[in-house]
Amino acid sequence: MPNWLHLFTNLIYHLGLAVWIGGTVALGALVAPRLFRELPRTEAGALFGAILRRFARVRLVALVASMAAAGVKHVLWEQNTIWIAVRWAALLIMAGALLYELSSLEWELEARRSHLTPEMGDDHPHRRAFQRLHERAEAVLKTSVVAALVAMFFS
Repeated sequence: MPNWLHLFTNLIYHLGLAVWIGGTVALGALVAPRLFRELPRTEAGALFGAILRRFARVRLVALVASMAAAGVKHVLWEQNTIWIAVRWAALLIMAGALLYELSSLEWELEARRSHLTPEMGDDHPHRRAFQRLHERAEAVLKTSVVAALVAMFFS
């Protein structure tokens, strides 16, 4: 007889990570390039920014589900090992990245984006400031995907 609680717990854990990883890859590798190829940069940026803000809320639900399932797994079936600690560290990195994104980064990006106009050149101070913030946002998201892959590997 299968252990249904264990199977369900693993499903929830992996489903949350799959949403995080798969959604990020789909948006970054498929949606963004097409959007920026088809629309003017300001329109594409505004639209993609709104998509990413909405996806951050989806990732929050996915993270809560994965962390709750990891907690159940740990309490009921696992012993303390270095590998479990690595998994929890990865989950905490994901949580930290998402909290930073939700509490600060997305607001800063939107405030900077609102000052951009299509006439501004790439060397304009507002555009350069936005670009630095955009690069930071990309790095945070990439770091969180790597952490999610680590969390999945050590499941």
